[in-house]
This record gives sequence, C-alpha cells and structure tokens, in this order.
Amino acid sequence: MKSTTVHRPSLLGETPEAIQQAIARFNQPRYRGKQIYKWMHLKNADSFLEMSDLPLAFRQQLEAHFAIKTLRLVVREVSRDGTEKYLWELHDGLRMESVLIPDGQRVTLCISSQVGCALDCQFCATGRMGFSRNLTSGEIVEQVLRAQQLSGRRITNIVFMGMGEPFLNYPRVIQAARILGDPEGLAIANKRITISTSGIIPKIYQFAREKHPYGLAISLHAPNQALREQIMPLAEKFPLDELLASARFYVAQHKRLRITFEYVLLKGVNDEPAHARELVRILSPIRCKLNLIPYNDCGLGFQAPSEERIQKFLEPLLRAPFTVTVRRNRGNDIQAACGQLYVKTEAKKRFIIQPAVSES
Repeated sequence: MKSTTVHRPSLLGETPEAIQQAIARFNQPRYRGKQIYKWMHLKNADSFLEMSDLPLAFRQQLEAHFAIKTLRLVVREVSRDGTEKYLWELHDGLRMESVLIPDGQRVTLCISSQVGCALDCQFCATGRMGFSRNLTSGEIVEQVLRAQQLSGRRITNIVFMGMGEPFLNYPRVIQAARILGDPEGLAIANKRITISTSGIIPKIYQFAREKHPYGLAISLHAPNQALREQIMPLAEKFPLDELLASARFYVAQHKRLRITFEYVLLKGVNDEPAHARELVRILSPIRCKLNLIPYNDCGLGFQAPSEERIQKFLEPLLRAPFTVTVRRNRGNDIQAACGQLYVKTEAKKRFIIQPAVSES
C-alpha cells in the first residue's frame, strides 16, 4: 500500500549549489548550502534541527519545508556470515534493496539505482519485477548512510550492482558517486566505488571520455553473441563485439585502470571449458580482471555448477594473461541476490526475518 504521508522534497543527494538555490527564499548567506551539504552527507544528520551552526529559526524553516532521509526500512535480514540485506520503501510506496557484505576491514555495500529493471536478464530476480522508475541521487546516497547507521559499520566500498541498470540512470548515478567520494560528502575513496553495467555501450563511451575516477564493471555472463542474446536480451541491441570495443576504448582512456568483467556461472548454460577458452580469446586483448560468480539460486530455473565443474571451467583460464577470481556467494541463507527479498515479500512467502526496528 502506498504511503499517505505528505512528501517534503529531500535535499539529500543535492550539490551545495543546488541546495543554495532551494533555500534562496530564506535569504541566507551563500555558504549555508555547503554547511547543510556537509551536515547531511559527512555528518549523517537525520534532522535539520541537529545543524547547530545554523540559526535556530532557519533550522525550523528547513524542517518545515524539506526532508533529509525518506527511506523507510521494511525488512532487515542478517545472515549467519554477517551479510545484511535491507528492503526499503520509498516515499511513493515503491520498494528496492541494498546488501551489505563485511569481509574483515572491508565493508562493501551493493546499492540499487532503479526500482526494478527493464533489461529482463533471464537469471535475475530483479528483471522479473519490471521497471518502475529511476532512483534520485538522494535515494541512492541514503542507502549508504542508513546502512552505516543500522550496521554500526563504516562502509569502505560501494558497488552499483543492486537493483536496476546504473547506466540507464546515468546522471543521478554519477552525481551520487561524486557525493559518495567527496571528502566533504561521504568521503569514500573514489577507487573503492565501482559502477556496474550490463553493457549500455553509449554510456560506457561517455563514462570513459569523462574520465571518472570510479571503477567500471561489465556484466558479461557469456563468451559469444548467441549465448549472450539467449540469457541477456539487451545483447540484441548492444552486440558483444561492440561491447568489447567499448571496453578497449575505456582502458585506452585510463592508462592505469583495468576493467572488471563479471561472469555468473550457470550450470549447463555457460560453464563448459569451451566457454572458458572463448573468454581467454576475447578478453586477452583487454587490460582486465574476470570475476566468476557461482549462481545464487533465485528460483528461476537456473542452478550453480558443482565445485568440480567450476574447477574444470577454471583450467583453461589458468593460462589467461588477466587476473581471474571466484567470488564465493555470501548470504545464501537470506537469499542475498538483489531482487529476492522484494520478490519474497511481495509474494508473502514464509521466511524468518529480523524485524525492522520501529522508526518513530
């Protein structure tokens, strides 16, 4: 059911300049925009009333006219391995997810950029939702702020690899990344922010030309055009050979960076040694890393390969001139693949959760 709360526009995710324009009616000095920006992003303020270096009357005006955080926590699930998954409700009643993955001193948050997704990859739970809308830059940034509050952990790494295709929400994603990496924003190192795309080729070229300091990952999932079309319908519009050309352009523009290719291993679909040999052939000319991900079962008819099949797939890759890693799934007991918590909640299936804390 959609929220009936009156929606005040949020200033979270806005630049200091945009904040200053929004508050121009209150006749405050120009530096107020930067003060508010730092309070929201760097200091993680929940209320304008906390902003103690602003006049009280002005803080009350801000509180009456604007919001900061707008996400409502619906469900928080905590895995045995420490992975946490959050289902958020937006001001319009739509829902999306984030996943926190702790690994020693490294704490990675996988964040969403859209509600749902229009790309319909056959193995992805989010694709079954369809597309509702893009997230604002504030809704993207708030996922990080709220995850830090709920987990009690400092987020060190950000991956735009949650619900949605980030490059189909390009301007808001880039603005959010700038705020996440800003020393006066969330102060996360730019090199620890990665944006993942399923292969929106024009935006890869734009991203490369603009020379953003963030990492780039491409969801490959198949070593040839025919197979990629079978499991990723967008491959018909953005063919594999053109996608690889855009990847080569990216690394040519970034002399010290390498691109990451993500490859979900699907049993009996793309996990044969012959597929691995094709990967060696097509990726060898590119300065890259290949990240293999055994499938996290979403109930869509696909399965992860056995450990024996994974080892056989790896054999041809041992001779590859690029780094190959195998990412072991985290949070399997809470079905941590993006889209699964939404699907479970919407279907009202029985499952054990950690109830959301009341946010009165």
